[in-house]
Amino acid sequence: MSNTGVADGLEDKSGNKPVTRRRFLGCAAVGGAAVIGSVGVGAGIDESLKRSNESTQATENQEALKRLLLRSQEGPSGKRFPVLDLHSHPSLKAYMFRQRFWKTHKASPGVSPTSLVVDVDALVNGGTGAFLCTAYALEREFFSDVIPLRVLSMLHPRPHRMATAPMNVLAMEHLDKAEAMVAETNRRRGDIVALAKSYSDMKRIVGEGRVCMLHAMEGAHHLAGKTELVDDFFNRGVCMMTVPHLYPNEAGGCVDLLTAYRKHSWARRSFSDKYQDSSGLSPWGHELVEKLLDVGIVVDMVHGTMEYRRQIIGIAKKHPKRRPITISHIGIEKNPEAGMGPSPEDVRAIADTGGVVGLMMVHHGHGASQDPVEAMLHAVEYLVKHGGEDVVAIGSDFDGYAETPKGLASPRDFGAVRTALLAKYTEEQTAKFLFGNGDRLLRMGWGKA
Repeated sequence: MSNTGVADGLEDKSGNKPVTRRRFLGCAAVGGAAVIGSVGVGAGIDESLKRSNESTQATENQEALKRLLLRSQEGPSGKRFPVLDLHSHPSLKAYMFRQRFWKTHKASPGVSPTSLVVDVDALVNGGTGAFLCTAYALEREFFSDVIPLRVLSMLHPRPHRMATAPMNVLAMEHLDKAEAMVAETNRRRGDIVALAKSYSDMKRIVGEGRVCMLHAMEGAHHLAGKTELVDDFFNRGVCMMTVPHLYPNEAGGCVDLLTAYRKHSWARRSFSDKYQDSSGLSPWGHELVEKLLDVGIVVDMVHGTMEYRRQIIGIAKKHPKRRPITISHIGIEKNPEAGMGPSPEDVRAIADTGGVVGLMMVHHGHGASQDPVEAMLHAVEYLVKHGGEDVVAIGSDFDGYAETPKGLASPRDFGAVRTALLAKYTEEQTAKFLFGNGDRLLRMGWGKA
């Protein structure tokens, strides 16, 4: 369900000005310099008035957004049901393509290559309470394995930097970009989004009726084999780390999701088998998982093989701090054992640690013929059957290049999921699925209380 609400009409945020207008403004700026020099004090007054008007508009916008956010979270009884999204990537497109989080974007089904799906209006209209903004710098292997990227990295300075700069530096730049997104949004739209650097921060921000952003990271490749960097990211406010990702890294192997792309004409000489490795945790990976559990960064094992996941669960069960483990974002497949899963064994094991499985906004193996919201309900049933109602959570993977169906293409569509859950489950169960279980994961697993 796409409900644009009042927030979308508060100001023109498209930013698509015609070239002739830009030229006119450029000429006006040149002429204006002379005018400012002669007017002096008058120009200063005009600038002060402009800032005052912008501040007033942002405040009015903020109040309207807050009202819409609270209204979007409400169920039929008037009780609030905010969403906690455990996995999304708006900073990825903001970093790579300079997309603006404060602007409104039209989300379409399928894959959105450059335009944002997660923006402030989409989050507000969907009744989002909190979302993990997951930092992800492309693995080095992409620039060797994918020919178009290899060529781009040779010709353009930005891809070249992405292909050559230290991974931990790039990861910090992605965190910087996420924080800049929040700052720019609040300057232009009012103080509606806030970054949480502790669990108590998150509870306060959501309680104030604002949208809470939290830092997360995807892939141990950002650490370049140095467990000591975990402390740097923990101190920066990172609450979750996906250890395996699209290519094997120092922590071990991964599920091969890439070689299937060779069916596309542009990728026939890319995504080589030689870059893939389906092994479990390496000795360093074992050390890393111990470190993450010790400091309190939630361990996400989503891209790991079945053996990889069993090893992580085994470490967590023996660790003295008894932290929960998660699969932050996944689709429920018809044959879980053949792909990423999660298998019934995965779900039970995660539930036993107090962890959760985050459901992506996808068809969940049912195909385009079935209503996607119904497919989400079937996915919830699967998790409840094998792990109980405390294991269900939301992990959209929006802006992470997953293919989304019509009706689940944006955070706006959290509203349709909320409505469907309330029609089938109790208010208490729905509150758990949308927010409460993810909240417990962070309360138990994040070392920053």
